[in-house]
Amino acid sequence: MRRFVTIIDAISAWVGKILSFLMVPCVVVVIWEISMRYIFHRPTLWASETILFLTAYVTVLGAAWTLLEKRHVKIDLIWEKFSPRGRAIADAITFLFFALYMVMMIWASYKFASQSIGMREGSGTPWNPPVYHMKAAFTISLVLLLLQGISKFVRNLYFVFKGKEL
Repeated sequence: MRRFVTIIDAISAWVGKILSFLMVPCVVVVIWEISMRYIFHRPTLWASETILFLTAYVTVLGAAWTLLEKRHVKIDLIWEKFSPRGRAIADAITFLFFALYMVMMIWASYKFASQSIGMREGSGTPWNPPVYHMKAAFTISLVLLLLQGISKFVRNLYFVFKGKEL
């Protein structure tokens, strides 16, 4: 189990860290668009969608890394009142709802991504870049997030039953 958890954690961290570098071209495109629009009065067709795609990749594919780093939203007011074992139990119980939701989301997003890929769907804007890659990335991100959730679940169960970190 320790090997499984380590591999999943490493994948989540690797994907998140690599994708964080997409913010550099995103900033460059933002500066480009601001310059073109306000200095040269020549806005571009492609910049806003490029920014959208880059930030979407970072956001959706970084979700598993966010879970690994314990940066997702939780209700601290209640959470802080639990003992470490109580937190692990609460996480283990809520994982069941999380897993059900993730499986349904993966199924639905896979359907949409497959359909989008099949028709080579574009954005429908004047530039009309393909969007099927984003839908596929969303499905991949959900799978990564579920795997990271399973890793967290295994750690929580280990802590509940052994009283120590895995």
